[in-house]
Amino acid sequence: MALGKLILDETGNVTSNRVLSIDENSHSVEVNLILRGSIDGVKEETLWTYTALTRSDGSIYGTGNGLMNISNGDVIRLIGHGTGRVLDNGIVRFSTMLHPHTNSESNKHLNYIALVGEYEVQSDGTATNKCWEWQ
Repeated sequence: MALGKLILDETGNVTSNRVLSIDENSHSVEVNLILRGSIDGVKEETLWTYTALTRSDGSIYGTGNGLMNISNGDVIRLIGHGTGRVLDNGIVRFSTMLHPHTNSESNKHLNYIALVGEYEVQSDGTATNKCWEWQ
C-alpha cells in the first residue's frame, strides 16, 4: 500500500463543543466544525460532527460524520475515524481515515477509495485537514 495524490485540502474552524460524558478514566466531547477547501481540485465546504474520546493515557479516539457540498452542486457523505493526541504546543493532531460516498456520477470514483489524512486543531479552534488517496 502507498499514498497517492493529495485529494482533500481544507481549513476552517470549530463552531462548538459539547461534553458528552466524564468518568475517572476518560471523557468524551462532541465537536462541530466547518471546513472549506477543495476535493480533487473542486471547491467544497464540509460540515463535520465528531466525537473525541480522550483516554487516561492521553490518547484520543475520534469518530464522526461529514456532509460535503461541492461547488458543482454534488454532495459527498463522509465517515471518518482517527487516533490523536495533544502535542506539547497545544495542537491536537489526528491521523485519520475517511470513507467518502456519493450518488454523483462525476465523483463516483471516490466511492471506491479510502482517504488517509492528517487533521489538526489549534488552541484557537482553527483546523486543517489534508487527505491522500490510499492505493
